[in-house]
Amino acid sequence: MPQIPLFPLGMALFPGVTLPLRIFEQRYLRLVTETLKTDSGFGVALIREGKEVGRASVWPVGLTVQIVDWSQGEEGLLHIQVRGQRRFRILETHRAEDGLLIGDEVEWLPDEPARPVPVNCDGLLEVLRELKQHAAMLSLQFAPVDSADALSWQLAQLLPLEDRVRVELLATSDPLERLATIAASLDRWSRE
Repeated sequence: MPQIPLFPLGMALFPGVTLPLRIFEQRYLRLVTETLKTDSGFGVALIREGKEVGRASVWPVGLTVQIVDWSQGEEGLLHIQVRGQRRFRILETHRAEDGLLIGDEVEWLPDEPARPVPVNCDGLLEVLRELKQHAAMLSLQFAPVDSADALSWQLAQLLPLEDRVRVELLATSDPLERLATIAASLDRWSRE
């Protein structure tokens, strides 16, 4: 089973979504430098306890990311843009000497076949269109929605879901099941 260096995030990231990150801790600067040199990726996982700065424990499901852009900022900050790719389950972790969290054993979650957006998802497409128009979403980059999985990942990224639900969605391999979970959350919120 492969080892993956992990970057704990305070927000969930889903496949196909591009997210900007500011890197300043030495361990993550080393991680990004090695990733750029080898043209490889690294793993991200949602923080379960702790904070992005310092030590954090993560939920047991994450995904690999690819660095799609980077620039050197002021005062040693590195700005990168990462795109979510392949999902995995973390079975064991350890910390490197510099504190970098390493997924010692990860299990790849199966890739899902592309499915068209179901006809009964027009309401979810409209919700996504409205969410994408908010100013806070401008830092996130989304490809056009051309499949049920893209719709489910983008909605999961933008909706104010509980962390537990986000992790369950990331672990779910069926996009129609993810869309049903998201629709149920929206229905529940509309009744509250």
